[in-house]
Amino acid sequence: MKSYRHVQIQLSFNKNEPIYQQIKAYIINEIVRGRLLPGALLPGSRVLAQQLKVNRNTVMLVYDQLIAAGWLTSHYKSGTRVSDSMPSGHTGPPGQETPPKQPLQIPFRHVNISLPPSNPSGNYDIIFDDGLPDLKLIPVAEITRECRRLVQQDDQRTIYNNNSERGNEYLLQEINTMLNNDRGLAVTTENICITQGGQMALYLTAQTLLSPGDHVAVEHPGYQPAWQAFAMAGAQLHYVHSDEQGINLDELELRCQQTPLKALYITPHHQYPTTTTLSVEKRQQLLALSEQYNFMIIEDDYDHEYHFHTHYIPLAGMPHANNVIYIGSVMHTLPISFVCGPADFIRSLAAYRSIVNREGDPILQQAIANLMVAGDIRKHIHNTRYVYMKRLDLTHNIIHSVFAGQAHYTRPQGGLAIWLQLYKQVESEQLLQKMQSAGVNLVNPLSYYNPKYSHATGLRLGYASMNETGIIKGLGKLAKVIQQL
Repeated sequence: MKSYRHVQIQLSFNKNEPIYQQIKAYIINEIVRGRLLPGALLPGSRVLAQQLKVNRNTVMLVYDQLIAAGWLTSHYKSGTRVSDSMPSGHTGPPGQETPPKQPLQIPFRHVNISLPPSNPSGNYDIIFDDGLPDLKLIPVAEITRECRRLVQQDDQRTIYNNNSERGNEYLLQEINTMLNNDRGLAVTTENICITQGGQMALYLTAQTLLSPGDHVAVEHPGYQPAWQAFAMAGAQLHYVHSDEQGINLDELELRCQQTPLKALYITPHHQYPTTTTLSVEKRQQLLALSEQYNFMIIEDDYDHEYHFHTHYIPLAGMPHANNVIYIGSVMHTLPISFVCGPADFIRSLAAYRSIVNREGDPILQQAIANLMVAGDIRKHIHNTRYVYMKRLDLTHNIIHSVFAGQAHYTRPQGGLAIWLQLYKQVESEQLLQKMQSAGVNLVNPLSYYNPKYSHATGLRLGYASMNETGIIKGLGKLAKVIQQL
């Protein structure tokens, strides 16, 4: 798409060359070095002449010569633009023989992480994500209407005045009420800090809690973006096996006896990626281990609202949960999350937040707070929970029908994905290629395991973002490909 905004042209003239040659060389040089991109719109000859304080005929001469040489193009009512490609044989402006300066060799921290793309590229008929909600069900109209109302009101200063270093005060109050009434926590707003999404919550928690050399235990398989946040804080990771019963507490205790852990990262409500819900008994044992070995529990409750059967309160809401930092979200489809923990810890975390995201998003936060007060958020969650339950029922029935004898599967108690473990060993790369040829996207199974892992992997299949036709078609294609491998 071509821009209708003029590029800026600024140069200082010398007395050794004709002015038109200097303007011409300048434009060519800017094209070659990549500042003036193909299709960029140059100022009109009258405008540029006024800017450079030269005669308009001088600018017209420059434009005519550059158009004739193929550097620029000009069309009626489209203006003068940079050509889509440089003239053949031209690699730099005339007379420029001095090589470009090399960047200074100043050291910096090199960061290189490998994470699966959130939006897969390619021509796919079916996309199995890792458990995203259906974006078509987001209450866009209600949120947009409330944001517009707030923007259009006469005095917006109140919204910004109510925005502290921990977030919008009204939203903090509503989150506090939700945590106390719905999730069993006993906290105040001083224990809560709002973040722009769950990954920011994890990153700020890691930066606040951890120091280089600290030891952190994580579930395996598990959530690699959290592992990356801990590693960037300088932590050493210890992988603790997780299965159909959740995290192996015997293995965790052995780790504690061998290494002084600073923290454990866990997803007990719907273990990522296996979807297992940790039992009340194991939650109590875990809290006891935290007290005995003095490590912090980082509880990531990323989709608490989508539990379909027995109600479980978070670890942070249970007795003796003083060592728990709780991360959750207002609604799984919104980029608004929060961290809940001891007040002094939250003050430090909020200080980190003010460095990387001082302004936040006060309009959106106020709008969500208003919708929570009005009951719209609760209504949306209730309605979508019913939709996702029906889609899980369909997925469950298809799995038992078409994957009989091919895979092991346990119906999850909640969450927006299922975990499928194939009976036969399948190379991940081969499976992904076969599925891509069939028009189906899968999340790479290896993305849930540590880099040295080389045994059987499971498949995490998000069903919630798909309609019934997509679920039926996608699972059918997957079963057919697995049979052929």
